[in-house]
Amino acid sequence: MNMIKLGALSSVLMTLAGCSTMGGAPDFVPSDPEAMTEWQVEGSVKLKNDDGRKEAFITYKQINGEYELEVRQDRPIGEPVAVVKGKEGEGAAAEQITAKNPQAEKLAKSLQASLPLNNMAYWLRALPATENAKVTKKEDELAASAISDDGWKIKYDNYMQIDRYLLPDQIEMEKGDTEVEIELVRADTAFITSPCPVNYTPGDLSAESVNTPAGNPVDALVPRDGSAPLPRWINDEEFCKQLYKVHGRIPDPRVGLYGPDSMFWKLSAPLAPGGMGAGRALLLQTAHPWVTAGIDEHSIVRYDPMERFRRTFSNISTMVYGSMPQVLNAANKVRASHKEIKGKIPYRAGAFHKDSAYGANEVNAMVWVHATLWETLVYMYEELEEPLTQAEKDRFYEETKLFAMLFGIPESALPRNWNEFMAYNEAMWYSSQLTVTDNARKLKEDLFTPRSIWLVFPLWIQEVVTASNIPAPIREGYQMDYGLWERFNNAWLMGSAEFTSWILPDYLGVNPVDHEAHARLEGKRNDYFHRKQIEAVMGTDRLVN
Repeated sequence: MNMIKLGALSSVLMTLAGCSTMGGAPDFVPSDPEAMTEWQVEGSVKLKNDDGRKEAFITYKQINGEYELEVRQDRPIGEPVAVVKGKEGEGAAAEQITAKNPQAEKLAKSLQASLPLNNMAYWLRALPATENAKVTKKEDELAASAISDDGWKIKYDNYMQIDRYLLPDQIEMEKGDTEVEIELVRADTAFITSPCPVNYTPGDLSAESVNTPAGNPVDALVPRDGSAPLPRWINDEEFCKQLYKVHGRIPDPRVGLYGPDSMFWKLSAPLAPGGMGAGRALLLQTAHPWVTAGIDEHSIVRYDPMERFRRTFSNISTMVYGSMPQVLNAANKVRASHKEIKGKIPYRAGAFHKDSAYGANEVNAMVWVHATLWETLVYMYEELEEPLTQAEKDRFYEETKLFAMLFGIPESALPRNWNEFMAYNEAMWYSSQLTVTDNARKLKEDLFTPRSIWLVFPLWIQEVVTASNIPAPIREGYQMDYGLWERFNNAWLMGSAEFTSWILPDYLGVNPVDHEAHARLEGKRNDYFHRKQIEAVMGTDRLVN
């Protein structure tokens, strides 16, 4: 048994080594942190001065010039025991303290007296707070290594990449007899107060969506006469409206869209189902002529598939596992990128006429891409992990509706329940909406062609498993082989994946982003091994924490 575990561990490490050779992330150019208008950081502070030593867990938040320090004594998360509020430029005299008890009030006052909280809004971003500050930056560093400011000597020992920014996570401060150590474990940098950019307005949240036809949603998505469905475009107002609806359903922004008790986290946790089903979901998507046209004309997938993978799955993983500010940030980024994906199909393809308009922000196309992800996840989970009950499938499907709404898809445009959702998928598999074009077949060949020796075996696995598990009409459209040899290989590959998933401890067999999300809920930093796993695949060692 120990040899089996060792072999499984070796396979994992070899996979990581392979991922790391597929090309690092593009050179990271951080945005100016001074442009951040709403942000928060979490961590701990150790204070030493003439009054002795004090320790506390803190959250420092700044929104449009107003700042707030939350203080916790015994644990890094939960309700604060004290809160200090102030406004930039007004100084400590205008700050207000609320506390649960005298001991908490004393701790808050001590932190307030020792730390210039107004200046901390700058120093926590490694920015100078006054005009006379001296900033030290080494030649090979992207941010300051030290700042001398307002009588304080501030040293930055390490930085964390949070979305577009570099923020310090280890800070040492000294002034006279006062010494301060700050260790920050995570941050949110946008969408704390509102789910939408400042120029968006949600409109009437109770109004019926303009993109909702009457009758059964499946009949609108897959017309019975075989024609293409009527296009339904998602504008900025409709997108924002759906984000507000989602935002209003979430009781704890720290937990995010779902949480550890959700079906989404249960199905996404094991690595095997998502990994083994990736090719199936992708080829189901590109069987739709709109998706293929969008990739042909707007995507880098043929030239840099790893970077395309990173962009796509970093956003999906963030939506599933992130805090609500992170979820909403990802949703807005995807919306912005989708706005650029539009054009006309240069050929007739099944139900779609030549020169018919396509776009990534269209309801029918988005519902199909959405469906391929979650039908595939359930399919592969049941193949590799365990069967799901009808109640579990119903519950999971209700959760997927929130995910769809992050793209602006109104709930009323979706199939109403799991059984209706499966009826929609099956209807699409046999409909003329899914027509595998020559361009789609070329895309399939490009995707399964290894660009590195490390990718030969993984891509062979993907091709065999995809051909064996994709619906027959789509497999035939891609002209994929499916004889006795392919069935034999699929049997032992799926069996090996199932056995490996069963034998590996959760530390190795569970999605590293799942580990990172649990660390966030505990107020901790993700451990080194899982940070490196995320970095190897996603190009950054922090995604949802």
